[in-house]
Amino acid sequence: MSTPGTFFVVGCPRSGTTLLSVLLDRHSRLCVTPETAFFDEIAPLLASLQESAVRQAISRWRRLPELKLGPDAVLQRLGRQPLVPGEVLAAILDLYAEAQGKARCGEKTPQHLFHVPTILLQFPQAKVVCMMRDGRENALSLSAMPWFSGRTIEAAAHYWKTAARLAERFTRQFPAQFQILRYEDLVARPEEVLSTATEFLGEIFEPRQFEAAISSDVVLPRSMEWKGKALQPIDHDHVLKRSRAASVAEIAYLNHFLRDELRHFAYAVI
Repeated sequence: MSTPGTFFVVGCPRSGTTLLSVLLDRHSRLCVTPETAFFDEIAPLLASLQESAVRQAISRWRRLPELKLGPDAVLQRLGRQPLVPGEVLAAILDLYAEAQGKARCGEKTPQHLFHVPTILLQFPQAKVVCMMRDGRENALSLSAMPWFSGRTIEAAAHYWKTAARLAERFTRQFPAQFQILRYEDLVARPEEVLSTATEFLGEIFEPRQFEAAISSDVVLPRSMEWKGKALQPIDHDHVLKRSRAASVAEIAYLNHFLRDELRHFAYAVI
């Protein structure tokens, strides 16, 4: 059904998924898409609409132009195959890899963490890399994003806690296919941690993956304001930037509310 070698990058939004995706995208054999939100935006339609309506929905889907793909090419690649999520996304990823001149394609949408069981059912050979970031930093960053619907520290902390618990569960449920990488480890020991991720995907680490001069299409122009830093050399001082600027009350709340999950993932709690 699905293309061998497909992989997914997931995690709580603002956990470092863009940085990891850019680093993987610079590999000579790998490419990673910008966010598709496929399992939220398109997959539900495949079960609820007639085939003609599904084809129209795919044709109107705003993400395809962002991938520099056309609906006709996707539908032609699908041919007479059933319009099930795995087949549709596999066709999109195959076409994207071909356009990028790469052997393998990964998909990066942070909130696809909530769809991991479905993804691995549709893509039984896939690997999933989940980024984990200190929940205090993650919540502070997420709550500051103009697109985050909660817009409060409390809402962001709840989101991270839910994501952290899911990641822990999937590590036990899918030990051979689901890997967690800590953002702080990637920043502190970039070659070691990126080598681990690349090996997990069945590839060999290449020094070029850290070359900022190599372009990457993972970051779209419309999201450059909050994701553009991932295209630059790794900034070691960025790790605790949000916490240093936070109020005492905010840090106290986050320490208390996220205490168990922070400790589980080896983050120090005062």
